[in-house]
Amino acid sequence: MKYGSILLWLGLLLGGMLTASGQKDSLYRIERLSFSSIAYDEYAPVLLDARNQLIFVANRSAGGLFKHSTEKGTPLENYFYVTRKKDSTFTGSPRVFASELVSGSNKGPMVFNREGTKMYLTKNIIEPGRLKNYLGTNNLLGIFESSFVGGRWTTPTLITAINANGYNTCHPALSPDGKRMYFASDRPGGFGRMDLWYSDFVKGQWTEPKNLGPVINTSFNEVYPTCGPDGRLYFSSNRPDKTIGKLDIFYSELVNGQWIEPRRLPEPFNSRYNDLCFVPEGNGDRGFFSSDRYDRTTSDVFYFFTTEPKFGAPEPLKMPRLCYTFFENMGVVIDTAIAVYEWTFSDGARLRGLEAYHCFPGTGEYTVELNVVNKLQGTVEKNVVAYYFPIEKIEQPWIACPDTVKVNEWVEFSGSDSWFVSFVPERYYWDFGDGSKAMGITVRYQYVRPGKYRVRLGVSGEDQGEGKPATRASYKDVVVEGDYTLTPSVSASP
Repeated sequence: MKYGSILLWLGLLLGGMLTASGQKDSLYRIERLSFSSIAYDEYAPVLLDARNQLIFVANRSAGGLFKHSTEKGTPLENYFYVTRKKDSTFTGSPRVFASELVSGSNKGPMVFNREGTKMYLTKNIIEPGRLKNYLGTNNLLGIFESSFVGGRWTTPTLITAINANGYNTCHPALSPDGKRMYFASDRPGGFGRMDLWYSDFVKGQWTEPKNLGPVINTSFNEVYPTCGPDGRLYFSSNRPDKTIGKLDIFYSELVNGQWIEPRRLPEPFNSRYNDLCFVPEGNGDRGFFSSDRYDRTTSDVFYFFTTEPKFGAPEPLKMPRLCYTFFENMGVVIDTAIAVYEWTFSDGARLRGLEAYHCFPGTGEYTVELNVVNKLQGTVEKNVVAYYFPIEKIEQPWIACPDTVKVNEWVEFSGSDSWFVSFVPERYYWDFGDGSKAMGITVRYQYVRPGKYRVRLGVSGEDQGEGKPATRASYKDVVVEGDYTLTPSVSASP
């Protein structure tokens, strides 16, 4: 399988199983794609939008006249594809992608440019003889380049500027603009076994690779980088202090020129097993990744999608009226030398005079009294008026959070004071305005960039009047101040 060959022999142990509770009420759900097989490894999915194809690596038989195999007799890893249909499902059995690339060496994770005309791929540097088997552990990995010319992919050529003699270089990923390549390598100058490196494309050439540094890399393995449409860098690592399984998926991003502390993706993306090759689509509400969680012996391609319903345009958060002026025209005649009018509020406030301006601390049920009070003794001589004064909540999803927060500060967002009359709430969905989302009536979040963000709380449930599913949504603007400073962080949604 791939963990013993093209994936650089990380020596990862397999075991355990996925429980259904891992997905219950999750913001995202996952599905093992139907072409995945317990007989083969399928991993490293990449969408080739130009052809509407999902390309992936598999150790299936590639057919042809010559049956290339490992020294154990298993098929080499090559590229296969399935076609996406209009309903976002995929055609049945995988087919060989670019038969002209099938050879006597293993292939590995690849990436395409935006036009789909250039391919950067992982492959063994030494190509065995035509009829020879692949000698797995004696063959290093390199990053190659191939171009789509005349309806065929050209013979892959080693990118000498990126590769390092005597060391593995693999798992290429491109930034959204295609001008930076991230990759994994065990070359000197790193911090551990496999590190993440990058090279920039300048004036038609790839620059000398640089290590991403100790914020990203550890003394363990950092592998399988991918880039999201927003520039976020995703990768997998087996760092023991931050993982819940073997290889877990993390992400980081550049803020003011420095990488933020990597955050581990939550369940169901990560599990007790090997999770890797995370490929988000669009705004991150769907995409693909690979995992061996299904049967613990082979890896599969999974599709993820959000459980969040479609919300209409959110309404601005409406603030209940809390401040009022109280006055009494029918007051009794008093001797102002020894007595005074005093308003008493059930929230503990006391104000003197026939007229009083008071702000209640929040919605709720209050009582208000106007009394004549003896100045010297402080006793109530006469009650002038007393009444019940309710301040009702406004029917809406309520967002409780500070108006202004600091960068890198953990902030609690609560919807527990949401109020509905004919609507039964069931699930709460948060959108923090920076591409991140969460699910739950109360959540905690940490911004890494200053700015003004529109926080949206969407609530799904049932309309009691019609007995049908319904949604409500409101928003509140939050100002984030300060600059990012590097401190440890924990997982958040993609």
